Amino acid sequence: AGQAPMPGRDTPPAGAATGTAAAMAGSPTPATTRAPGTATTGGTIPLVEERLQVGKRDVSHGSVRVRSYVVETPAEAQVTLRQDHVEVNRRPVDRPLGEADRNGFQDRVVEATESAEEAVVDKEARVREEVVLRKTAEERTETVRDTVRHTEVEVEDERGRATSPQSTSPGRDPIR
Repeated sequence: AGQAPMPGRDTPPAGAATGTAAAMAGSPTPATTRAPGTATTGGTIPLVEERLQVGKRDVSHGSVRVRSYVVETPAEAQVTLRQDHVEVNRRPVDRPLGEADRNGFQDRVVEATESAEEAVVDKEARVREEVVLRKTAEERTETVRDTVRHTEVEVEDERGRATSPQSTSPGRDPIR
């Protein structure tokens, strides 16, 4: 129930001989049917035989699907940053002009630069693992067991049984 026809089982193969429903059921053909009190001159009884024909079909047993997706996860790292500051201070001083101060009456420029480090973030994408789908196939031989039918005929010949002393058989000849 609910299955597709199996080739050779549910549907006859192309070119296979098929009999009538009456012949398949073992009923006599209309030529051999006798009405009471009517003689016939001949008739035909078909001998029918079933043959086992085994086919095959594909049946799905499910599938495997691998889906990749992106997940963002927070990450953090510690880094020590340095920062330089320039301070300008004035302080009162009262001392005599010394050797180091002799250039005090000249134009001069003193410069200092402030600097600071800042974090630089860089990312590198790396392959860390691979998922591989591989499909393998195997073959197996299976023995299919079923029954097949055929018709046989048994002829009872009563012609001359009483007048033929040579007959040692019980009067039935199986024919196949």
